[in-house]
Amino acid sequence: MAELDLKKSYRMNTDHDTGDRQILARCTVCQVERCADCDTVHLHVGHASLRLTMAAFLSLCATLLEAAQTATQGAVMPATPRQAAN
Repeated sequence: MAELDLKKSYRMNTDHDTGDRQILARCTVCQVERCADCDTVHLHVGHASLRLTMAAFLSLCATLLEAAQTATQGAVMPATPRQAAN
């Protein structure tokens, strides 16, 4: 099996890191930025960062909000659709 050259072939493009970013929100846990140069939302949680399209970011927000509502109501969603049918 051929080895991957992570430094050359698969390195993430970071040219936009110097671009114009607007902080949308922040707290002690995370920060959300919108980058005009790459037209993405950057979500920083601790040492992890995600680059998301606006559509993916909004979908993630909706999913997290649903999870928060479910968690505060004490309900737990089934892990798979098959478990929901039983």
